Amino acid sequence: MPRLVTPSRRALRGAASVEMALSMIALIPIFMYALFLDDLLRYSLDAQEAAVTTVWDFTTQDYTKALKQSGGGGTGPQGGLSSVQHNARLTYCDHESGIDRPDVMSGSNYADCEDTDHHTAVVAHVCWMNTDAKQVTCEAPDKGAGALGGLADDYGDEFTNGGLIKCSARAVVENYLLPEEFLPEFSDGVKLTKKNWKQEGVENVHDNAQQGVGGEDGNAYFLAEQRMAILTDTWALTEDADISPSDGSGEMYDRVKNTYTNVNTYYQMVASHEEFRDKITEDLLDGTMLYAFEDAPSDPYLSIHPHLANMQTPANTVDQEGSTRYFNQEWRDWDDDKNRGTYDHPERGEWYMGCKSSESC
Repeated sequence: MPRLVTPSRRALRGAASVEMALSMIALIPIFMYALFLDDLLRYSLDAQEAAVTTVWDFTTQDYTKALKQSGGGGTGPQGGLSSVQHNARLTYCDHESGIDRPDVMSGSNYADCEDTDHHTAVVAHVCWMNTDAKQVTCEAPDKGAGALGGLADDYGDEFTNGGLIKCSARAVVENYLLPEEFLPEFSDGVKLTKKNWKQEGVENVHDNAQQGVGGEDGNAYFLAEQRMAILTDTWALTEDADISPSDGSGEMYDRVKNTYTNVNTYYQMVASHEEFRDKITEDLLDGTMLYAFEDAPSDPYLSIHPHLANMQTPANTVDQEGSTRYFNQEWRDWDDDKNRGTYDHPERGEWYMGCKSSESC
């Protein structure tokens, strides 16, 4: 019978060692590339955060005025014109918002921008400092976006400054760990990664980043540009609405007058009123006195007063043959007085319509 030949233990151990060595040759690069891709993903999300969160800061601006402009100061990046963009650039100088380090005492040193201690990654380093990169950048409001036409556009042009606002950010990432070639004798000189900048020195990371070039033959990785846009214009009033009929100015009065006088029928009404007044003053009244004391329909008359704790009724004083107070809402109708009853209800307390917190109503 033929004899069955089996490999010796020494041969098996040798084969296992060769297999393990080959596995390590493959696993080590795979592990290193996984670390690098993890950094790329994290940096991409950081750039996305810079663009997305910044644009939401524009929703809280006062659009009765033009956007507040940056006053500059310090040696950090100035961030364009708007204060929103300027502050966002300061916050994201180190590419994330977790730790914001302004020098509140001197107001000149912004550690996030001037220190390089945030460049501590082992595998890849991210930076804004490249001509093809972009710190968070926001465009001026596009007032034409969402235009409705007619009266609304006239109103918006006169009183508001918001519109469509776009913000974007793009970062450059450089390799500080992966070898550019792996087993060059077998890869025919094909580069597996962009340039390894470790030989240039980590302490020069900002200088290195400025030398980064993208594209197929580039020496650095440029992340996709992150973009975010929002249409915002609150049309909100910033002054308390406290107006008597004798008042002829103020935010709310000016807005009401703009709307009141910008309809086509307004000028027809004014012409008819002039004709009517001329006729009734021909023989019966002194026109001079009428002009001095009349309630002319050519101007709006508003009556609004907040219901304060020291003012028991929502009323305004009107100078009409003496000073007289009048309710400026349906506070009392001398029947059920429902508005007053709602306000005075014992369970309402000091809260708006009985609502003690916005979450519960």
